[in-house]
Amino acid sequence: MDLATQKKDLIKWIHSIEDSDVLKKLESIKSEETFDFDKEWERGVSIEDARIKSKEFIKSLFNNLLN
Repeated sequence: MDLATQKKDLIKWIHSIEDSDVLKKLESIKSEETFDFDKEWERGVSIEDARIKSKEFIKSLFNNLLN
């Protein structure tokens, strides 16, 4: 699909949207100026936290399997 066709399809879709929450989300995407990597990095999960949460999740699966 070429760029012009993609744009036309998006325009048609946007015209059909009646959900104000979807429109607000689209507006927020439109107004984003740049991706702030540092800000997103701060919001991320550390490797250690991910390991801990993964272990807890696997243990809960194992415990549920035994019960």
